Amino acid sequence: EKLDEVIRAFAKVFDGREIDTAKLLKALKAHLELMRSGGAAMCLVAKDFEYNVLKVATLYKKSPKECKTLASMLELERESGIHDGNILHEASAAMGLLWIRRSLAFQLELYASLIPSDGDEPKAAAYDAYQNTLSPYHGWMLRTAFSASLSQLPDRPVFMSKFAEVDIEELDHEHEYKLKKKLRALIGTLEPLLSVWKDNFDEMNMEDTRRV
Repeated sequence: EKLDEVIRAFAKVFDGREIDTAKLLKALKAHLELMRSGGAAMCLVAKDFEYNVLKVATLYKKSPKECKTLASMLELERESGIHDGNILHEASAAMGLLWIRRSLAFQLELYASLIPSDGDEPKAAAYDAYQNTLSPYHGWMLRTAFSASLSQLPDRPVFMSKFAEVDIEELDHEHEYKLKKKLRALIGTLEPLLSVWKDNFDEMNMEDTRRV
């Protein structure tokens, strides 16, 4: 199942100190498949995600040795002089990594909303998660596009059945229990990873906070 694959892949990325770039790229590609299974409403988020993964993969393929860890990849780009302090070059791996991290933070909040039985409907949860994670860095056009896209999210049982990879008619307590357990595992794996990811950016003064 896609969700199992994503959890397994992300579990290998971070050893408690460093983020392994090759393993991260593998996990991000698996995650992209999971996002696409979220249906039409996740399409824009997935497209944006894929575009940013490509930026990271491009630099990694050019210099795999120098880009072994996320920190060394950022260091390589910073030393190359393509960025202007924390004003990142648009086509850079650092810019890709910045937006991937924000997108994952948004998705984590959305997935977390599926865990409590009385959680918000996906539309409301996605809107709140968007306000907290992506909206502060989006200009008017992107905010409008994302809000329109997220407003197409289905109701909770349909959304859960997509991630559980079962038909809506088959979604029972057992499937829900298993799905929630997996979502907890994914959140538990991603939270420390995203925290170190953000630290890497902060330490090198590469956190670009401009609106796009």
